[in-house]
Amino acid sequence: MHQCSAAWCKQGCLAIALLALGQARCVNSAAPDGLAPAAKITFDLSKGHAMAEHLWGIFFEEISHAGDGGLYAEMISDRSFGGLAYALGLSHSEATHLAVPARFFEHEYFPIPPAVSSSNLTNARLSGWASAAPSEYSLQGQPRSWLPVGKTAVTLVRQQPINAGGRSSTAYIKISTDDSGGGLTNTGYWGIPVEKDQDYQLAVIIQSEPSGDVTNKEPRVTAKLESETGKEVYASADLGAISNSWSHSKVMLTSNATDAKGQLTLYVEGEADVAVRLVSLFPAENVKGAVLQPFRPDLLQYLKDLQPRFVRMPGGCYVEGVRLETAAWWKPSIGPFWERPGHYNSVWNYWSTDGMGVFEYFQLAEALDAEPVWVINNGIAHEDSIPAAHIWPLVQDALDLIEFVSGAADSEWGSLRNKMGRSEPWDLNYFAIGNEDCGKPWYVENYIAFFTAIRSKYPHMRLISNCDMDDHAPTDLFDWHMYTDPQNMFDRRHDFDNVPNLQDKQIFASEFGVVSDRPGTPISFPGNARAAIAEAGFMTGVERNSEQVAMAAFAPLFSNWNDRVWPHNLIIFDNHR
Repeated sequence: MHQCSAAWCKQGCLAIALLALGQARCVNSAAPDGLAPAAKITFDLSKGHAMAEHLWGIFFEEISHAGDGGLYAEMISDRSFGGLAYALGLSHSEATHLAVPARFFEHEYFPIPPAVSSSNLTNARLSGWASAAPSEYSLQGQPRSWLPVGKTAVTLVRQQPINAGGRSSTAYIKISTDDSGGGLTNTGYWGIPVEKDQDYQLAVIIQSEPSGDVTNKEPRVTAKLESETGKEVYASADLGAISNSWSHSKVMLTSNATDAKGQLTLYVEGEADVAVRLVSLFPAENVKGAVLQPFRPDLLQYLKDLQPRFVRMPGGCYVEGVRLETAAWWKPSIGPFWERPGHYNSVWNYWSTDGMGVFEYFQLAEALDAEPVWVINNGIAHEDSIPAAHIWPLVQDALDLIEFVSGAADSEWGSLRNKMGRSEPWDLNYFAIGNEDCGKPWYVENYIAFFTAIRSKYPHMRLISNCDMDDHAPTDLFDWHMYTDPQNMFDRRHDFDNVPNLQDKQIFASEFGVVSDRPGTPISFPGNARAAIAEAGFMTGVERNSEQVAMAAFAPLFSNWNDRVWPHNLIIFDNHR
């Protein structure tokens, strides 16, 4: 046993941590005049054990614009207009087009139509999680990011594939201007941040679609980076005369000023009908080389600084969806980003471009030198489930994903990865079957179907269930989630002290965090020191029992300041900080 006097600047945190470990003894001692009594800490250095190799990692979920509008470096919000089409109901109708009244653009958010039902958000939020409560900060609907210029009329048109046999986005947008001209503005994710002398690559898929009485068949279009009011222009590029066939134009814009609240506008000269499928803007540093480097450097560096040993991705409830139609499916998220249709993130209430697709997630794990832990949908959403008798297509989908990630470059799905610029396979050793689905219809039966098929083809894979399956099914690791108040979080540092013999299975504490000041009272954003200290205390219990707890991660990881759906997050950011 050792006894020491803690340094004044560190004694509080050190004492708390060692007391939580249960191996410290505090003794009062004389303190300098005018100060509180000093603390003496007694601890035993002879006790301990080797830490689990991958004990501490991160959990990345598309929540609070963690990806779109966050780590993913795309600066245009709703770049393919899928969010606008979904929010205004075109996606849920048989119509081929929808004229958008000017009054719709007067609101900061587009309310989600009855087809999605606002009750879904309440039903979906933290379903089955203790101490959870709806947050006053949740988004009111799809954020408005597109605005017509002047008297421009806007029509959404149901999308057709750009290339024969190709995939389609949800819709494209047609803008019609009069003799005075007009255009279309995008405000980004709560502003487009530009820096002086920095370059930005603009990509636009565009064509002229003149109606019978429009004589301007090849209108000229100019792209401008400008201030929020449009009065100051930071960069401008002429896209030239727009023909009546789809063109994929790329231009470089160099900003002459710094502004975190900028916007991008496509200006059309004179009377014209112009169709736009895609508007994309990336910092030039992200588009160097053959393969897009998709991450914001500052946010990526924060993750690197954490030195995570694993990254669990891409969710979470995001993987499940409120219903299966809005779950996160991996196949639509591969290939060129302009061909990805995107989907509505129904649990967290905003459009996902799927720019952060399976390829980009594994780029992230590689950039962090972290073990990837992929979470698959096992046929279960918050409000519906696929019976085990019909689950095989999703089991095959999971096998296809593993081949895409780790298969040879000449395999069926590995060849698509190779086509995207990655010939070498990634390692994949951990695979989670579902998220928080224990107790839901068909989970055990579906889990067994996934486990059996994956273990048969990939015997090295460590498979993760959503709870301890006991004798119902084989288990390598099982998820353990906790969201609670500070006192309970701190008290539960002993949860794993007397875990019975788990034999060949281990615990994966894949989500934990403080969400309330006390039971039933949500914590105020962005959290407080009491919550952080309670979480640190709980973490000492994880480390003390890391023979039973193989992996653990705080959640959530990221929150955009403008989408505070969760009260307490690890990293909070806006569009430029």
